[in-house]
Amino acid sequence: MKVFLSYSKGDKRVVDDIAATLQSFGHDVEDSGLNREPRDKPLLEAVDSADAVIPVISEHAFRSKRVQNEFSVIALARATGKRDQAIVPIVLDKSPIPNYFTEWQAIDFSSSVEQSLKRLKDALTPDGSEDAGNVTTASAEVATKADEHSKQVETLRRALRAGALTLMCGAGTSVAAGIPVWNALLLKLLGSMMQRLSKDHAIALTEHAAQEFLSRTDASALILGKYLKTNLGGDFTSEVRDVLYSTSPAGSPLIDSIVELARPQRDSRALDSIITFNFDALFEENLTRNNINNKSIFSEAIKHESCELPIYHVHGFLPRKGPVDTAGLVFSEDAYHSQFIDPFSWSNLIQLNKLTQNTCLFVGISLTDPNMRRLLDVAWRKNAEKTLPHFIIKLAPRQHSALDQRILRILEEQDANGLGLNVIWINDYTEIPGLLLQIAARTGIAA
Repeated sequence: MKVFLSYSKGDKRVVDDIAATLQSFGHDVEDSGLNREPRDKPLLEAVDSADAVIPVISEHAFRSKRVQNEFSVIALARATGKRDQAIVPIVLDKSPIPNYFTEWQAIDFSSSVEQSLKRLKDALTPDGSEDAGNVTTASAEVATKADEHSKQVETLRRALRAGALTLMCGAGTSVAAGIPVWNALLLKLLGSMMQRLSKDHAIALTEHAAQEFLSRTDASALILGKYLKTNLGGDFTSEVRDVLYSTSPAGSPLIDSIVELARPQRDSRALDSIITFNFDALFEENLTRNNINNKSIFSEAIKHESCELPIYHVHGFLPRKGPVDTAGLVFSEDAYHSQFIDPFSWSNLIQLNKLTQNTCLFVGISLTDPNMRRLLDVAWRKNAEKTLPHFIIKLAPRQHSALDQRILRILEEQDANGLGLNVIWINDYTEIPGLLLQIAARTGIAA
């Protein structure tokens, strides 16, 4: 059998021993190109020609972009090409298994090497009419995925206990409580703008006209924000607040679970902080209702006490009542550009600080914001260990064919890994509260 090994040069000594053992079993072993020029044989050709591929998972592998790219190539090639090719992941330490490899039963080399080599030999030995290393049983696949999920939850729980967990919250956390989705918010504000133009200039513009404007301009949200800010003038902030709270949003199961995550415990430290890209005060209102001290921070001049959970509103803050800070609202193109080009803005600095010092869990975030991606990339480059310190909860692709779903998951996970993020896949947004409650549980996995 022709076997292809993909690994990091940091694991070469261990892999050389594994390769020698495989050769003694009669296999033809080829590595991922460390001892030859890549142009001699393209990676895809080497992977495609192999009967079995062994990705070697370790801390060294996660520190290497080359190896991470190889892993993605292997997963994509398997998804789109040879269905009878064996994939046998081996794990050298406590590193997490990429989600796109949990379809196959991994072999743990971190304990008994002798037993692991025997399992590897069995996995590469044809068993009857089917290659034993080709496909895991459904129960084995579920067990592998469940084990990886448990590891992810435990890593986040340890960070929480150590007081080193930061929640990074996007629009999804507020929409669940009744805050308008972004397009609905823009549409209502456009309606207000059109009414003002109609009143000032005797132009009969209706809500339908606002919808037509939205569809015909095909402008980005930030450009539309600039239109709105210019034409609504001094009423812009109050108009945004009125629309934001127009449905009287209060709470949701997701916000309730965040409250539990933030609840101080006697036997461990508390949640370090929440960074939110939302304007609303739903976190503050629900935390206060549950007697959890908190502090809204929306400028560098605001400080918090050690007993208060800081909630950083990096795009601005619009409380339901009271005065508002109009200068800090990142709603329009010019405000976004000001934040993007200033590496020393308080919002960029606080995000970088948490990304480099803490474990961050991204909730309700799509990873499309250029500034966020830039900050993640900077934090990743500063990470000397090149581990994957952060986590993002993502909805698994569902609207395509099974093959398309698999390819999309691989590509999305590859993108997230490249920014220092582990992916926690869910099938429905309603799963998020239960996941957060698992992390909040101090002992064992919550039911």
